[in-house]
Amino acid sequence: MTVLLEVILPIFLVGGAGAVLGRVTRLDAMLLTRVTMYLLGPALIFRSLTVSVVAGSDVLRIAAFVIILQVVLFALSRLVGRWQRWEDDARAAGSLVLTFSNCGTYGLAVLLFAYGEAGFTLGIVFMLTGVVMQATLGVGIGAWHRGMKLRTWLGRAARVPWLYAILLSVLFRSTGWELPLGIFRGIDLLADAAIPVQLVLLGIQLARVPRRAIAREALWLTGLKLAIPPLLGWGLTALFGVEGLLRSVLIVQSSMPSAINALILSMHFNRKPELAATVVFLTTVLSFGTLTAVLSLLN
Repeated sequence: MTVLLEVILPIFLVGGAGAVLGRVTRLDAMLLTRVTMYLLGPALIFRSLTVSVVAGSDVLRIAAFVIILQVVLFALSRLVGRWQRWEDDARAAGSLVLTFSNCGTYGLAVLLFAYGEAGFTLGIVFMLTGVVMQATLGVGIGAWHRGMKLRTWLGRAARVPWLYAILLSVLFRSTGWELPLGIFRGIDLLADAAIPVQLVLLGIQLARVPRRAIAREALWLTGLKLAIPPLLGWGLTALFGVEGLLRSVLIVQSSMPSAINALILSMHFNRKPELAATVVFLTTVLSFGTLTAVLSLLN
């Protein structure tokens, strides 16, 4: 009950407010998408990567785990899309929501409550690796169209500023440079706004979803997202010989619902955002039960 009231309820209150706003106004969701894509998102990525402090001993194992997990999920999403004969935009949206998880806003809060600061710190490494994957593989998925030339694809992907935020943060960390306090506070303000705006955007998009047209695709993806990643998490931790707290953190983060950034990318590249919004919403709601089961099994 504490997790429900302190972690999940605030997420749904903000998303619900966005849904009401989407119903009663004609607010342009694409405007919020661009603000998030070009301003708030890069600020959040830069701040997270610049100020985070993580232990070095487990970083490589966590990073390898995340990369393998997400590559396998991406491959699975492509197989499902071909098997179900989805059109290209549905395949792209399906790949985004199945591959990437909400291991930041949602995952870190659950880890902090369940395992304290030690679990939270390990979860940050998972989240940061996921951010890098979203800025590379995720952008590539969103930008790619069948028959597109490599040069065109790279040009579209290069216009998304997330990767530049990552490179800039790496530069500052490697050189020891520090931004003037006033500039960093401005970035900090933008970063603080990123998550609430993403949740509002999710609600607005969800309020405008033509559910009948995409029910079958959304149900397929929701079922796969809630079932496959936790099983992969258990299998990969056994394969890597991971035990103790790190094992629990990796499995819990693998069990998170679809990432809101998957919706952001699908909207930015116009890859069936209504499908992405529905899957993000359904997996988040149903994760109440699945996460409770995962935590019970781990503990």
